[in-house]
Amino acid sequence: MERRELLAAVAASTSLAVAGCSGVEDGSFEFDAKPASIPAAAVTEAGYEGESPQSFTIDERLEASGVNVEVSATTWLAGYENPDNGSAVFVASTPDGKVAGQSVNPLVRADEGDLIRRLVEQVNQRDVGGGGTEIKADDIKDVGSETRTILGEEVEISILETTIDAEVETGDGQSSEVEGVPVYLYVGTVQHEEDVIAIVGVHPTEIDASESVLSLMEQVEH
Repeated sequence: MERRELLAAVAASTSLAVAGCSGVEDGSFEFDAKPASIPAAAVTEAGYEGESPQSFTIDERLEASGVNVEVSATTWLAGYENPDNGSAVFVASTPDGKVAGQSVNPLVRADEGDLIRRLVEQVNQRDVGGGGTEIKADDIKDVGSETRTILGEEVEISILETTIDAEVETGDGQSSEVEGVPVYLYVGTVQHEEDVIAIVGVHPTEIDASESVLSLMEQVEH
């Protein structure tokens, strides 16, 4: 299984880099993704709660081979959570812009370890599974894959196992910390039009929620 193909466009990377820009004149480049999301009816039917895609922009001034380049990339992210079992699905659309024939998406060129670290950073920042959730970057193992059809393409979805620390509601208006909860992560990416769509699902290993997570991933629209 090619991890690079599966994780190459996890949304909202913390930096952008341009490689092989020799011959490009100084200038600025703007890349805007088109939002991706899961239909509201499908979200409700599966027992999830969702939000409209939210955008954010990463601006970088870069220098490559003596060439100054300003890059602005707008990414969209939507999240859906099942409050009854702690499962969640996140959908990100990130622009696959190119400068001098090279993608400005750093994840295309990242090595395997860096791809996983970037994935974990973004899941933590977006609070997958609820407020206070933290996925351990050094405790991830590959447990398999499954092929599903997403946006008309056959996509190999990587299945990973890890643990999370989470802050959960106790029902009396208070919250408590739960540590070391085993979870499965589902990660798939697909190129669609000029964007790369990254989809991340998660659920506790003790909950049989794989089919609902995978089904929602299949229903992504862009």
